[in-house]
Amino acid sequence: MYEYLNGRVDYIGEDYAVIDISGLGYKVFTSQNTVRKLKISEIAKIFTHLIVKEDDLVLYGFSTRDELGMFKLLISVSGVGPKAGVSLLNQYKSSEIAASIIARDIGKLTKAQGIGKKIAERIILELKDKIDTESAIGGIETFDGGDEISQVIEALVSLGYNYSIASTAVLKLKDTKKPIDILIKDALKQLATM
Repeated sequence: MYEYLNGRVDYIGEDYAVIDISGLGYKVFTSQNTVRKLKISEIAKIFTHLIVKEDDLVLYGFSTRDELGMFKLLISVSGVGPKAGVSLLNQYKSSEIAASIIARDIGKLTKAQGIGKKIAERIILELKDKIDTESAIGGIETFDGGDEISQVIEALVSLGYNYSIASTAVLKLKDTKKPIDILIKDALKQLATM
């Protein structure tokens, strides 16, 4: 219904902000990442998603389309509500969540408040085919050894592998603290199973 709100930030709460548009204040629930970017009395553009409940309308909003897109993907998973979606976005950037889903990193997802092992498994199961590998590439640097990971991807591409496929294989590696030559071998083994 609402694509975005563009107005003056009137108030900032712990998990929401009030955006004043022509004298009408919209209470928008959001992530800590978005809250940190907002400043009272400054103009902000918030990308929104309206959730209609039986007796309530709740507006969620984020500072980027990527964050909003990840929120919509997360709440599309059965058992994941808006609070759980925001909890994940409080903990990680959308690219980090995407990288964790592609890498099937249950441990990383369960670090967010309210996300248990079963919910993390369900998120991975339901979203693994919906996540664009390119959007997850931005989350690579959050894995231990981000520079090495980039070098491994470049090495695989120089061997003739597609960038997207090479990135997916590298994201699936469990231990990224190994030397680059070992990481390349592990990634090649991963590619053989794909």
